[in-house]
Amino acid sequence: MKEGISTQKIPTSDVGVWMTAMRLRTIPIPTIQVVVGTSLAYAMTGAINWTILLFTWLISVFITIGTNLINDVIDFDKGGDKIHRIGHPKMIRAGLISRNTMFFVGLGSLVLSVLCAIPIAVHVGWWAVPLVAFSALIGYCYTGGPFPICYLGLSEIFILIFYGFICVGASFYAQTGFMSWTALISSLQMGMLAILPNALNNFRDMHEDEEVNKQTLAVRFGASFARREIAVLTTIPFLLNGFWLFWGYPEAALLPLFLIPIAFLFVRSIWITTPGPLFNRYFALSVFIHFFFGVLLTIGFCL
Repeated sequence: MKEGISTQKIPTSDVGVWMTAMRLRTIPIPTIQVVVGTSLAYAMTGAINWTILLFTWLISVFITIGTNLINDVIDFDKGGDKIHRIGHPKMIRAGLISRNTMFFVGLGSLVLSVLCAIPIAVHVGWWAVPLVAFSALIGYCYTGGPFPICYLGLSEIFILIFYGFICVGASFYAQTGFMSWTALISSLQMGMLAILPNALNNFRDMHEDEEVNKQTLAVRFGASFARREIAVLTTIPFLLNGFWLFWGYPEAALLPLFLIPIAFLFVRSIWITTPGPLFNRYFALSVFIHFFFGVLLTIGFCL
């Protein structure tokens, strides 16, 4: 196995290298967050501003890509990229992308997210620009800066705030011009499910992270806590679906329940499996649960 190669396949084309570095497999996460917030707005107002939807989605994607790239750069600088690793391949360590190139592309992606806020600001107000700029800054601080969020064990809070209350809640507000309890509940549901892939990765990489003093919650509190965290993050969004019955969205309350057998098997598998290469498959399953929970919630809102 070559230096920097993980248990996953290394891409051979330049496009494949950058797709892997950007972790495009995570793009369904911000995508479904924006869709859920927009669909709830449609359910309450009967209208969608497609320009706002497009640029809201682009903002969430650019921040996700920028955060992913900066994350890999900082991890490389801190020595967190092992020669043989379980997780996704690291392109800097593999010698396929230079450290500086990835850093500037990551920064460029964060800058693009701020520029994409301008068309939204024209429609809803200039508050959108500083909100997106703050989100981009926090994306950089996820691993960068003097107090890196994920190295302090605060990544779950970042994901809940950005992918939950900002991606879902701000998408709703940008379409409607107001906030509601329904937007907050959907933000909480989707935010918790968005944490799942990160919690799974932290559990998988806990021993590597401990060696570089990356104090994730899995490192701080151990494997038993990591399993319980994943179980809680998977379960609570389903329980919160009861609120949709009281708010007059029975389809939104019931449709996501079809995922319960898959969610149960997911939690059970995490509970009985020692972290290893199999967790890469569980990562895909965690994204599947999160994404299709959002799809079914969206369908429920629109029926």
